Amino acid sequence: MNLITFPIKHFNNNIEVYSAKEIVFSSSWFMEFGKFISEIFNTDQKVIYTITKQFQFWKWRMVYHIKQDNVLLPGLISKNNRRTIYTIEMNQMLYEIKVNYKKRFSIFKDGVKVAEIDESSEDSEFKGIAKLFVLDKKDLEISFLLFSCLKIGETDQRSKGLLPSQKELEVNTDPWS
Repeated sequence: MNLITFPIKHFNNNIEVYSAKEIVFSSSWFMEFGKFISEIFNTDQKVIYTITKQFQFWKWRMVYHIKQDNVLLPGLISKNNRRTIYTIEMNQMLYEIKVNYKKRFSIFKDGVKVAEIDESSEDSEFKGIAKLFVLDKKDLEISFLLFSCLKIGETDQRSKGLLPSQKELEVNTDPWS
């Protein structure tokens, strides 16, 4: 398996993914009228996605409303009460992101794992930096979009999550690192 690795830096309300020390995509979020809003930028600092985070109390689920070029896309929706599995259908493909043990995220496209994000890196080269692994560089943008959705509102990569126990997270059946 040939994995392509990209470092992800998370500082305050910003996330940046790099390729050869250049920012490929970045996202930042802010609070507007009681809702978290995030914008994802490309290398030219042009907004390519706008995300609104919303908790649907009556259904007890999290929804991320995504706009691309002012067109509302289907939302990223949590599929369980623990908010560890999210799905979205884009470009006739079903994407799923799972929150795994040990600060990892697995991303699937039509049931096939295409990316993994590891925030628990202890490598000296990646100390304090998350690693994004993709099989195909074409999946970098959607992987960063999905990861950015889940990180809206977190101010530090090393902060503790809202989930009280690792037992509540999804099992990573095929860890890549």
